[in-house]
Amino acid sequence: MSTRRPILLACLAVFGLMAGQQMLNPILPPLAREFGFGELALGTVWAVGGAGVVLASPFWGRRGASWGHRPVLLISLLGALAGLLAFAIIAQVGLTGVLAVPLLFTLVLLSRGVVFGLAWAATPVTAQSYVADMTSGTAERVRGMSMIGAAQGLALAVGPALGGVLSLAGLLVPIYAAPVVLGVIAVVVWRGLPRPPAGRARPATVRISPLDRRMWPFLTVGFGLYLALAIVLMTVGFLVQDRLHLGTQETGRVTSLVLLACAGMVILVQVLAVPRLGWAPVRLIRVGTVVMAAGMVVVAFASSEILLDAGVAVLGAGMGFGTPGFMSAPTLLATREEQGAVAGLVGSSSALAFMGGPLLGTGLYEIAPTVPYLLGTALLAALAGFAFVHTGIRQAPVAAAVPSSEDQLVG
Repeated sequence: MSTRRPILLACLAVFGLMAGQQMLNPILPPLAREFGFGELALGTVWAVGGAGVVLASPFWGRRGASWGHRPVLLISLLGALAGLLAFAIIAQVGLTGVLAVPLLFTLVLLSRGVVFGLAWAATPVTAQSYVADMTSGTAERVRGMSMIGAAQGLALAVGPALGGVLSLAGLLVPIYAAPVVLGVIAVVVWRGLPRPPAGRARPATVRISPLDRRMWPFLTVGFGLYLALAIVLMTVGFLVQDRLHLGTQETGRVTSLVLLACAGMVILVQVLAVPRLGWAPVRLIRVGTVVMAAGMVVVAFASSEILLDAGVAVLGAGMGFGTPGFMSAPTLLATREEQGAVAGLVGSSSALAFMGGPLLGTGLYEIAPTVPYLLGTALLAALAGFAFVHTGIRQAPVAAAVPSSEDQLVG
């Protein structure tokens, strides 16, 4: 039986979680100001959500192997739905002004941060483990991981765009629409993702240290790339409003377009470029870090919407190359029994970045709007140097195998 349809459904789950999250991102900065929150308060909410992902990703990675991928994906989707629905109700009450700001902040932190973060953690690591379980060989593995990356990129495009359009009808509309999207996708995954054959032996799960010499170089790269991306994504709403001198509604629209430029390039690179180029993970990582560094420089000094769109688009192109590289490389160095643990580590590294990125980005933004992006440029330049010289990066397969004719038909 073809593995393409089950992998696509796992990617659909990733898309649903990411889209539900990203639908809110264009409106959260202006919404936070309506609540009376400062930039750092919103950064704290994002960071707590990221902390939940960091703590839960290794757990979910092992559960995907022991419980099965299908039930873990459904638990994740329904848990995230509950968190976002609670946040929508809290936001509606909060806009009336009847809740004190400290109480409102606590409720937002619990719903959008804790509940959503813990549930969100399960889907990316389970999808990655599922792809690793369903694929073999460098070319097929890279292609499978690029499909997950493309799903994330599509969510980065559709989510903010849909959120921005819906926000024209009111700030609460996308907040209520997000759990609806998750509910629909949960039903599709429930009905469409096949159950494993009865009696199928599941591999024993093992733990892997993040300091394992096979893993930590790629975890470092993944953390750094996601940290740079998080700094931009979590502050770009403030940057758009302040640098372009826009009002609340216009900020949501322009921010959606900026995020669309980033996501569009992620999709184009991972759907069109990565499968056709056939580059090995090492080369994807090296190209990704260099291209992202160039994009960050443009974002730091962009003085118009066009330049800001261009800078974020280049940033997205770099992420499109780098993501399948650092996601696939450690899985190719691990045994089948280790795949769940590897997925958990990769998920934790990216989540740790999205925990620190909002706090770091919003904190530095309060110093000066350019500071977060100058730091991001320095970080990406250092990562590029690391990717070219460190021996741990070179341990990954250096040449992607040519897909077989059967692989090409499936792909």
